[in-house]
Amino acid sequence: MNDQVTIVGCGPIGLASALLLSKLGIQTTVIEKRGSINTHPRSRFVDTNTMELMRLFGVEKAVEDTGLGPSWTEYNRWLSGLTREIIAEIPSPSFHAVPRNTSPTMPVMTCQDYVEEILQKLAREDESINLLFNTEAIDLTQDDNGTTLKVKDLNTGNESKIHAAYTIGTDGPHSFVRDVIASNLEAAPLETFSQDVIFEADLSEYVVNRKGGLIYIAAPSGVFIFQPLNGVRRWRCQIPVPSDSFLAEDVVKSRICEAIGDEIDIPIKIVSMGMWRPTPGCVDRLSKGRVFLAGDAAHVAVPTGGMGNNIGFAGVRNLTWKLAFVIKKICPPSILDTYEIEHRPVALDRIEHGVETTHAMAKIFFTYYGDMDSSEAVKETSHYADYDGLLLGYELESNLIAANTEDAPVLEDAKADFLPTTRHGRRAPHVWLDESQEVSVLDWFGVEYVLVLGASVDLQSWELTAKSIHEESGLPIV
Repeated sequence: MNDQVTIVGCGPIGLASALLLSKLGIQTTVIEKRGSINTHPRSRFVDTNTMELMRLFGVEKAVEDTGLGPSWTEYNRWLSGLTREIIAEIPSPSFHAVPRNTSPTMPVMTCQDYVEEILQKLAREDESINLLFNTEAIDLTQDDNGTTLKVKDLNTGNESKIHAAYTIGTDGPHSFVRDVIASNLEAAPLETFSQDVIFEADLSEYVVNRKGGLIYIAAPSGVFIFQPLNGVRRWRCQIPVPSDSFLAEDVVKSRICEAIGDEIDIPIKIVSMGMWRPTPGCVDRLSKGRVFLAGDAAHVAVPTGGMGNNIGFAGVRNLTWKLAFVIKKICPPSILDTYEIEHRPVALDRIEHGVETTHAMAKIFFTYYGDMDSSEAVKETSHYADYDGLLLGYELESNLIAANTEDAPVLEDAKADFLPTTRHGRRAPHVWLDESQEVSVLDWFGVEYVLVLGASVDLQSWELTAKSIHEESGLPIV
């Protein structure tokens, strides 16, 4: 059974990998230790690039419908309490769920479990994808012909083997697959731990004019990070703590009330809690032989800026077509080396941006607690959710991509500003092709190679050339 790919990990990145490979005609088996969707979501932001991928899958509207909407995404806010002083209000255009002229899609502030549920439904309906839940990877070997994944059914205890041409590990920051190929996560943990709390409460009367994709609160007892999950009653609260010792549930409830305001006491239902320490970094290698890493198995971002899952989606969009073309013998296995060459710099840039923004944002609290002027700290934090240049203006480089002969346009603010341009290694510019604005140039680019011709070229000669290349190599040119 060497005509397929096994994927370890059935989170959003594993599901996206399987769905992309299916579009490319490749069968996959996806295994997951969990029995269902992750009910304690970590990721909340679906960026513009990822929404374009959701558009390719046909679920753009479904993901949009789970989002908070524009009233929540225009600002990030810093307060001394939901009912107290406003410290800072920073615009968040990269988060803002409004139509834009640089993409047919708009970003969505939503919950990882909502997106995961949508992708999982697609995968369950796809005959090319075999989902195995309650299944643990216990061994992985490879040879010149493929990979062999040994798995255990956690319900029955039965063990079996799955043979495939390649294996992708999308099994999170504590990746089994990463350990198997002895890839080292080069990471630098931040100083504090964070107690992550999912809770339900009606905070509507306190956030009427203080909505934000993120609401930071500098309370007397410390910092709180409130994150609306559905814009109604479902919330996430991160409480930075000095060690990994859990705060008790009654303490958490009282501190959430304290963060809301003086003398506030409202019913709070704690749904789940977890402890984690931000540990940003990237592995020293993204693959070994026929085994590849993607998502949090390959790189871990801090939550600031919502980079994590989005870096993973970008990675598998880079990797999967190359795997498919090698499996179909359209391209030599050597093209697989370009996954790391092209993707790793993108991941490192975004991880670094998240860390820089975290340090900048923390200065707002230092100045507030120190009774100092916070204007410079607010200015330094302006890129928290204003980084379309970083998201959309990146440029891939490898021997698969023609070298640019001219320098890239110089922008006043390279992180925030995005200038659509036709350069090698960049995404195509978005242009609507119809008056009703339903079809974009970007909709041309799915999983095939696409040749875009100017109006003045000799169409017939180009068509003949493309046809001959396709017949000779099998390369799918549209």
